[in-house]
Amino acid sequence: MAAMIDFVCTAQHDRREEPFVTLEQGLWAYCSSGAGTGHQWTRIDPTALEALRSHAGNARPRLVAGDTEPRTSRSR
Repeated sequence: MAAMIDFVCTAQHDRREEPFVTLEQGLWAYCSSGAGTGHQWTRIDPTALEALRSHAGNARPRLVAGDTEPRTSRSR
């Protein structure tokens, strides 16, 4: 079964590293920039990790209704 991601980082990170997946509020979260700090987690409809990593660009995560406030985190 593929990992389902519930949060994506929408922060504009200056430095890019390898993308990573981490836990945020007990759910899986994905940062495509791979930054260690300064995340702004935004809730999305659960989306397969493979779709988020797709280079084709067809994976467009949809924000979850009623949860529009980004959450910030200082650690991975």
